[in-house]
Amino acid sequence: MSLGRQKPSEYFLGAILRGYEKEYADKGEVACSGIWNQVVIECLRASGAFPTMFEWDKRKGNVNRIGTIADCIRAGLVPGLRLEMNEKGRERVVAH
Repeated sequence: MSLGRQKPSEYFLGAILRGYEKEYADKGEVACSGIWNQVVIECLRASGAFPTMFEWDKRKGNVNRIGTIADCIRAGLVPGLRLEMNEKGRERVVAH
């Protein structure tokens, strides 16, 4: 998965940060899938939030948004977050 030349919106990057904070407060260890759950919850709370959140992304069809979150973190687009493997060999999101 790759973002290509597309630059994620500040709405999306901010939602990743807020999602991380919420997941960390609730569960401690954070996976990209947990952040995605929080992004969805945030979008469901406001009318028209999904199109606004993703208007920057011109990819068509089914898009793996969990992968998009991981790509954003890997690319250094989400300040203060990085990916690492936990002791079970699963990818997790950590603050640095």
